[in-house]
Amino acid sequence: MADETNAAQTDGAASQKTKKINRLPKAGIEKKIAELEEKGQTRSVYYKHLVARRSELNPS
Repeated sequence: MADETNAAQTDGAASQKTKKINRLPKAGIEKKIAELEEKGQTRSVYYKHLVARRSELNPS
């Protein structure tokens, strides 16, 4: 019984951590970048990937 609850918790945590940057729309990327800037997490790898993806979508 305990194994089943641990497995269910692990599956929920794994699906929550899967962040598909390539599938986010432009507005979603901007929203995530703004959230991370508010929290002061501009040095995180996820933030850097979001910024790189934004520059791929908006070549200037």
